[in-house]
Order: sequence, then structure tokens, then C-alpha cells
Amino acid sequence: MGIIIVSTYPDKKSISQVAHVVVQRKLAACVNYTNINSVYSWKDKIEDTGEFLALFKTTAKSKQKLKEEIAKSHPYQVPEIVELKMDGISVPYMKWLDESTLGGKPKKRNHSSKRRNP
Repeated sequence: MGIIIVSTYPDKKSISQVAHVVVQRKLAACVNYTNINSVYSWKDKIEDTGEFLALFKTTAKSKQKLKEEIAKSHPYQVPEIVELKMDGISVPYMKWLDESTLGGKPKKRNHSSKRRNP
């Protein structure tokens, strides 16, 4: 089963470092991140700040170790770690997720016919 773990980070440097580590360690097949604005309550104050939203794409086999790595390395006192299950995932994409994470068997991919962005 495909899983997306959602988290937010204070800056590009912190999410970029985590993204590289988790993909290299095969805890996530891909990490998408983008700049966002967040309004939230923290310590009896309303905050309005810029953050980076991260989508960690992984599998059920790898999700627990990924969550542990996010929690261990996260710069926030209370990190957002939300699990979303992927419904209706295409067979080729699920195969790629499986091959790119723990427990998957890497296979050569043919990139000559079309380019795909995870």
C-alpha cells in the first residue's frame, strides 16, 4: 500500500537535508516540498509564518522507520507527522514505490520512452 507522510518544516535547508537522508536510506521513494504560509495557534498566540510543506511518499513496509526518522531529526518541538493512505494508486507507480523503498527489489527502468515525475 502506498503511504504519504505529511510534515512541515521551518526552512528549505532543514527539509532538503531530511529529504536527501530518507530517500538515500530508502525510507521514502520521493519527497516533494514547497513553500507555504501557515496560520496556527502556538503557546496562546496566533502565528502567521512561512513554512515548507513536505510530502514523503513511501510504503506500508517503510512508513514506521520513516516516521521515526522524521521525529528524530525534526527541528520543531511538536512536529506534524500525518499519515495518508493512497487510494486508487496506479500499478506502475505502486511498483516503483515498492522498488524504491525498504524491502523492494530495485529493477532497471526504461526512461527512453517517457519521463515521469514522482
